[in-house]
Amino acid sequence: MLVVCMNNEQQAIRSLVFLPAHDADLVLSRAKLGMDAICVDLEDLTPAKEKDAARQIFPGLAKELRGMGIVPFARTNVLDGGMAKEDLEAIVCPELHCVSIPKAERVNQVDDFCRLLEAAERSNGVTAGHTWVRPIIETARGVHAAFEIAAASPRISYMGGVAGGWWGDLANSIGYTPTPEGRETLYLRSKILVDVRAAGVALPIGGGVGSQSDLGAVRSFAKENCDLGYTGAHCQSTADVVAVVNEVFSPTAQEVARWQELLPRLLDADSDGLVAVEMDGETVTTSGLIRVREKLALAKRIGLINE
Repeated sequence: MLVVCMNNEQQAIRSLVFLPAHDADLVLSRAKLGMDAICVDLEDLTPAKEKDAARQIFPGLAKELRGMGIVPFARTNVLDGGMAKEDLEAIVCPELHCVSIPKAERVNQVDDFCRLLEAAERSNGVTAGHTWVRPIIETARGVHAAFEIAAASPRISYMGGVAGGWWGDLANSIGYTPTPEGRETLYLRSKILVDVRAAGVALPIGGGVGSQSDLGAVRSFAKENCDLGYTGAHCQSTADVVAVVNEVFSPTAQEVARWQELLPRLLDADSDGLVAVEMDGETVTTSGLIRVREKLALAKRIGLINE
């Protein structure tokens, strides 16, 4: 059985932006804006004539991003026609954290993609199972099959509901009209979130296109996703937007202090076989241990907890 990602641990990604794979200078300049992760896009954002060049520069670009503290994602081209296979053979490297499957609609797409990914890992000297996979839901059929897609492989991570703009695949497939508030996609984002959580995806990334200029609308849309249960958001690559999204998905100092106080109590209760403890008049269940650990890991990574 495939052992997945033992030396490439998942982590909470607050802000994820997509940038073209063929323009390394652009990617590296935008990488200074404070986002947690960049998805280098070999599909829509890279012209056909630039795809070979994009593949060649990716491993070096991923290494530079890692050195800047940015988590490297990539999106390949679609499976049909063999371009995804060419992409994976070129881009799979130890620095690649997660690779996105575009236009995911069926379980067999995930199966085929993961077979190609494992072959590329073995061919490129990367431990089989090292690389996470994030299917992207971009059609009505994908929304309908989200649970089956999310449950198709132990590699699946970060999958969530991401709203698209008026010209995007999801809007064209479903027919909605985007608004700055994003209410037209609330059901889509909620439905996919329940599906991926039910399939065991621990750190789903949601969000997508809302307002690009109204920071109040950006904050409101990000907070709605956070309140729904997402742990991060796909967002625009501007400093102001990234800062707002990071703030929304970051714990407060008060929350961190509370979790630090709770953690040893919860651990003791869990080891004693208890399911809950009373703390300051509140009943706290041990089922929240995983969530508390994830939140504290994020707080440590962004400097809210001193070593």
